[in-house]
Amino acid sequence: MNVPHNTNAKTLTVTGKGRISASPDLVSLSCTVSAKNKNYSDLTASEAEKTSELISALAGVGFEEKDIKTSDFSLDTEYENCSAPDNKWVRQFAGYSLRREIKLEFELDPQRLNDVINAVTSCKKADPAFHISFTVKDKDGLSDLLLEKAVKDAAHKAGVIAAASEMTLGDIINISYGADRFSFDSPTLFRGAAEGAEPLRCAAKINMVPEDVVSETDVTVTYHLA
Repeated sequence: MNVPHNTNAKTLTVTGKGRISASPDLVSLSCTVSAKNKNYSDLTASEAEKTSELISALAGVGFEEKDIKTSDFSLDTEYENCSAPDNKWVRQFAGYSLRREIKLEFELDPQRLNDVINAVTSCKKADPAFHISFTVKDKDGLSDLLLEKAVKDAAHKAGVIAAASEMTLGDIINISYGADRFSFDSPTLFRGAAEGAEPLRCAAKINMVPEDVVSETDVTVTYHLA
C-alpha cells in the first residue's frame, strides 16, 4: 500500500488482500485409456472395448453415461529408428496410438470414493491410469467472498492511513484486481493405475481426508482524500 507523493492529487491507493479456506466437498476423477496397434481398425476396436469396460464399471457404482465426459482425445502415428543393411538408420512405421481421457465429478463421500476406486481398478482390459483431485462445489460463492474480503481489507487499511494523516476518505476513483480464475483445488492428490489393483483396493479402504482449499487474491483501490 502507498500514499502518492503528489500531495496535490489528494488520492490514496491501497491494496487489500483476501484469503479463504474451505473443506473440499467435491471429487474430480480423470481416467485415461490408451491403445496401440499397427492396424487402425483393430486400434479403434480395442479402444472402444476398453472404454466400454470402464464406463460399465462406473455405471455399476451409480454413474449415468451422461455424467461421464470425454475431456481429451488424441490419435498419433508412431515411428521407430531401425538400422538398415547399409548401416544407416531409417524411420519405420511402428503403429498408431490412441488416448482417451474421461472425467466425472461427484460429492465427496469416503464410501463412494472407495467404491469408485474399486470400480476403476477392476478394469483389467482397460487398465486405466487415473487421477483424483478434490475441490469445492460453490466456486462462485467462494469467489464472491474472496473479493469481498479483499475490498474490506483495502477499506480498513485506507481508513487507518487517512485517520493517521488527519484526512478523510472520499469517493473511490478506481478498483482493479486480477482477472485470473481463482484456484479452488486441494493440494491433496491421488494417482494410480489398474495394474497392481490389490494394493490400491487396500489403499481405498483408508479414510482419506483431503487438505483444505486455500485461495488468495489482491484488490487495489484508489480513493479521493479530503
